[in-house]
Amino acid sequence: MFNCYLCEKESCYTSWFCDDCRKIKNIMNVYGKEDVLDILNKTCLRDNKQVGYKIDTIIKSNALKKIEQTKNELEPRLEQMVLRKKKNLN
Repeated sequence: MFNCYLCEKESCYTSWFCDDCRKIKNIMNVYGKEDVLDILNKTCLRDNKQVGYKIDTIIKSNALKKIEQTKNELEPRLEQMVLRKKKNLN
């Protein structure tokens, strides 16, 4: 018994790779390791520009949530103020 040669986490009894890593190895055999590595680099890894974009997106999302929350908190107060103003005018 030994650990999988690829993920180094799963125990293997009869082969060098666990079931999941065997699938990855088979995909590499079909498409070539260069193509698989290229796909992984393009889809799983981010460069500095992409990281910056993700951070900006998260900051904007958080800001929009705070604006919406503040709006929801202030709307009832504004309605109460309008009603009081109408009462005072009548």
